[in-house]
Amino acid sequence: MKLAIFDLDDTLIDFASTREVAYGCLSAHLDGERIDSAAFVSACRTIDRPVFALFERGTITRAEYRLRRFSEPLAAIGAPPNPALVVHLNRLFMECVNDRPMLYGDALPVLARLRAEGVRTAILTNGPSDGQRRKLEATGLEAAVDLVAIGEETGFSKPLPRAYHAIVEHFAFDPADALMVGDSPELDYDGARLAGLQALLLDRDARHRGGTRQSIGSLADVVRTVN
Repeated sequence: MKLAIFDLDDTLIDFASTREVAYGCLSAHLDGERIDSAAFVSACRTIDRPVFALFERGTITRAEYRLRRFSEPLAAIGAPPNPALVVHLNRLFMECVNDRPMLYGDALPVLARLRAEGVRTAILTNGPSDGQRRKLEATGLEAAVDLVAIGEETGFSKPLPRAYHAIVEHFAFDPADALMVGDSPELDYDGARLAGLQALLLDRDARHRGGTRQSIGSLADVVRTVN
């Protein structure tokens, strides 16, 4: 293996935990507005992923995604339309998830070890460019890898083969010399394998145990594949 490519959210960054903290910030504000915060957060958990998938596919813009991820949950719980509230919720949410993200403890040590072993490293993420760049700066991850590829910037998001191939070609490697590591079975494993790369599914909580995909429980297992 000459190149290790990592997903960002819920692979290097504990986005799930960071998001829960952010929802807590939103809840505190909504409680003051006399809006049912528990119902709102529950609706967010249902609505966010399908709306984000539309952004990933280029069906809606970044601004539309950020509008809908909170306006639709508010509508779902019967709250009256309030554009100013949606703007404020987005600002609170982004300050938390982008400027104070929680980094997994194995992320930086593993990236440093791979670099010491002579393995090139990259990050491949589908998230909105401005937010991802803020996370990378806040965590020091950008300096820890050789390349960052963000789908909104390159025009190629996972699982399009071009998303993976663009990184491999940057280093003048063959796809078979590269390994994709991430928590999404479809985006990080299946997409990479179809593009001719090696892949490891990061399964920290053993949710996919017993499946056919090759999985690991921590990023430290990536280093063992090199050795």
